[in-house]
Amino acid sequence: MEYVLKYDDLEIVVNSKGAELEKIMYKGKDYMRVRDEYWNRISPILFPIVGNLKDLKTYISGELFLIPQHGIARDSEFKLFKRTNNQLIFYLKYNETTLKTYPYKFMLFVVFRIINKRLQVRINVVNKGKENMYFNVGGHPGFRIPLRDDESFEDYSVEFEKTETFDAPTVEKNGTLNFDVTDKYKDVDKISLNYKLFAIDAIVIPQIKSRWVKLVNKKGKGIKFSFKKFNSLAIWSRPNAPFVCLEPWQGYADRYDSNYDFLTKDDLVRLRKEESYTCEYNIEILD
Repeated sequence: MEYVLKYDDLEIVVNSKGAELEKIMYKGKDYMRVRDEYWNRISPILFPIVGNLKDLKTYISGELFLIPQHGIARDSEFKLFKRTNNQLIFYLKYNETTLKTYPYKFMLFVVFRIINKRLQVRINVVNKGKENMYFNVGGHPGFRIPLRDDESFEDYSVEFEKTETFDAPTVEKNGTLNFDVTDKYKDVDKISLNYKLFAIDAIVIPQIKSRWVKLVNKKGKGIKFSFKKFNSLAIWSRPNAPFVCLEPWQGYADRYDSNYDFLTKDDLVRLRKEESYTCEYNIEILD
């Protein structure tokens, strides 16, 4: 079911399936991508894993679990928890189906809050079980570019808050990451977009220093994308596709040489009974 919320300068549309943000409208222009032949999603929530597991399998407390790419949240039906004049709150609670794929008892809340020309997307995870629970979590919003008919994909760039130096791991054919073979980026303050960057897959920036990036055209128009409580950021598109994704991650896909033990995954969040973890990203229109 789609929910529409209009407040201040923005109008958003959220689908209860996956609590997926489908539209951000400002002055009649939609800044989110649309589903097409390149990708059938718009802005999925990634939980309890990010990316792929090696061979799509993992062991938790000695038991085998098969968790699909990016986890279970994006294909689950969320319920509306609360609605106010400027926010929508959705939740997903563990059930018999989720426990077969991911053994922990959880509540997952996703809050969409409009503040002037900014949309705040807050993700809150609560441990409802008696034992410690472990997970990765992330966002995957896809943005329409170019935004104007007289522009091209190459007219846009991703500008960083801070100068970044990093080794971007190679993405293997099975979606795992190879940190032994990397693309080296040194003293980067922006990445000018072109489709060659995404010939294989995403640019993964582990342990990013910046807390915001801008996705803008040559005139500085576009969006400012800020993120809290996420360690990594990925930038992803597909050759000739009219969009780019800015993906804040706490954790990432399995390493190519993974030992299949879930508790050895990078950047896992651990919650004790009734503890919660909150992260968020913000999309601000630059117009």
